[in-house]
Order: sequence, then structure tokens, then C-alpha cells
Amino acid sequence: MEAATARRLQDELGIGAELEFVYKFMYQADFGELGAEHELCWVYVGRSFETVVANRTEIAATRSLTGEELQQQLDANPQDFTPWFKLEWQQLNEEHAPLLRAYLG
Repeated sequence: MEAATARRLQDELGIGAELEFVYKFMYQADFGELGAEHELCWVYVGRSFETVVANRTEIAATRSLTGEELQQQLDANPQDFTPWFKLEWQQLNEEHAPLLRAYLG
């Protein structure tokens, strides 16, 4: 999984980083007539000082936010975020806050 995660980071964002495995979780989310997702997600954290070059076949847009800015946007516009990301961010903040702070500064 570590090799696949590093490969996807390079393929999707054009960057490399030393990654640390944190946890994994399973979720299911329904999207009405569009379908549903049922996935096992592996969560890693890392830091890179390389410039992001998003693969436009995978990612429509990127932006940089602090943890505080991200939380403000999640609170104000939760519909703008995927169900799995909201679950992941909540668990990182509740159960892995020291690790998250170490990476976010």
C-alpha cells in the first residue's frame, strides 16, 4: 500500500513526500440516482515542499488551505466536500490531533 500511495501521489499531484500511515476506515455513501460508493480508505499524512502539478484527468482544481481555513469551509459549506473526506477530517481531528498538528504546523 505504501508504494501504491506514493505512486498515486506522484500520478495525481506530481509530488513526492514521505508518508506516514495513520489508520484505515470503511464507509458507504449514497448519491441518489448517481449511485453509491462503498470503499476501504487508507489514510496517510505527509508533507511536501514541491509544487503541485495536478493531473487534470484526475483533479479539476487544487487550493492550499490551513487546517483552520479548511475547518471553516467545512462548517460553512459541507456540501462542497465528499462524504469520505468529512469522515476522514473528523477522525483525524478527534483521534489523531497531535499527529495532524505536527504536519500542519
